[in-house]
Amino acid sequence: MSIQDFFQARPNETTFAEFDYAQLEIRVLALASNDKQLVEDINSGVDMHTYFASKIFDKPEGVITPTERRQAKAFSFELQYGASAKGIANNWGVSTALTETFIDEYYTRYSGVRKYHEEGLEEVSATLSEEGDIDPEKRLAVPRFYIPSLWRNPMGMPLTEYRVLGNLSYNGEGARPPPTKVKNYPIQGAASDIVAIMLVRLFDYLNHGYEHAWLLNTVHDSVMCEVSLDHKDRVIGEIKEVLESVPEVLKDMFDIVCPIQFPVDFSVGNTFSEVKNSA
Repeated sequence: MSIQDFFQARPNETTFAEFDYAQLEIRVLALASNDKQLVEDINSGVDMHTYFASKIFDKPEGVITPTERRQAKAFSFELQYGASAKGIANNWGVSTALTETFIDEYYTRYSGVRKYHEEGLEEVSATLSEEGDIDPEKRLAVPRFYIPSLWRNPMGMPLTEYRVLGNLSYNGEGARPPPTKVKNYPIQGAASDIVAIMLVRLFDYLNHGYEHAWLLNTVHDSVMCEVSLDHKDRVIGEIKEVLESVPEVLKDMFDIVCPIQFPVDFSVGNTFSEVKNSA
């Protein structure tokens, strides 16, 4: 028995329902990069992890094992988080040649993502600002860079920025922003923003005379609710509809035309443990 077993819905009255955004950060990457192939793969339901596994292991997709698929999936996420071929190889105890093959295949298929990463690094590099303690003899200063969020105003300026530190530089020469953060921060930041925005929408929806569901908790890209058994199917459908209205909300808030949908999966159970085991 785990601690999750002690969190129980009201017997014969309610049940727990957890709503989870499917592949949220991959979809945000597609939105950010506007990579046509990535958008097409998402919208057509291509199993991109099996596809890349077949490339890096040089095997037909039909014979890819679950372990090989999981490995390719992990490589994909780590690359999105900004990891290098060497970093991915070290994390998984595989050869750098294998991870280099994966990265080559990934950027060949999703050339728009490569362009997005390269342009992002150039944009952030141009924001170099050296501040802080300066050595009067060596003229060493702390280089600061500003990573723009995904959201922009009508003039094209980022609504928010993430300030990051680079390595100590000499008169500004050779200072570069950390590439992992340049790739990672806008995607994870936008994903977090989307969840927060939709959470507010759901909270407003449930707190305007709605009597059959209660918002309990949220973790990362999932939302936990307690719903009435008598109205379970209808309530779950309505909550899904609210949470999946991301494209409409992004259009309304940021005037962004979203090329992909943001589907939400759900699982139910009388305890938190049952919810997690049924996911």
